[in-house]
Amino acid sequence: MNVPAALIQAAPIQRDSDGYWTHPAHPEFEEGQNAEAAAWFKAQQLETHIAYLESEADDHPAHVAYWYADAPNISSWEPPRPQGEGWFVLSIHDTEGWGPVCVWVRRPGKWGKGDAA
Repeated sequence: MNVPAALIQAAPIQRDSDGYWTHPAHPEFEEGQNAEAAAWFKAQQLETHIAYLESEADDHPAHVAYWYADAPNISSWEPPRPQGEGWFVLSIHDTEGWGPVCVWVRRPGKWGKGDAA
């Protein structure tokens, strides 16, 4: 019998000392596992919104530290929440191409209470 995976829900965010965090129920996908990642997002019925540290003002402390001082600490960055209801953070992580990003997710039209952010 094929049991569907439980749908991921908002979780308390406990960022590490450099300001990064990944939802404990988010599976780790290796490079090249794009099909598996896409299938997981589809099964979870999630839409995504990406916030980029690079989009912050040039004088934002985390922007200055990361882009100009080569320091990995982005603790002062509070990624902007997308408009609308139901969004919660899936991860705040570094990328090779875009630098630090925050992945916000929600289920369209199914906004629950108790968003963690």
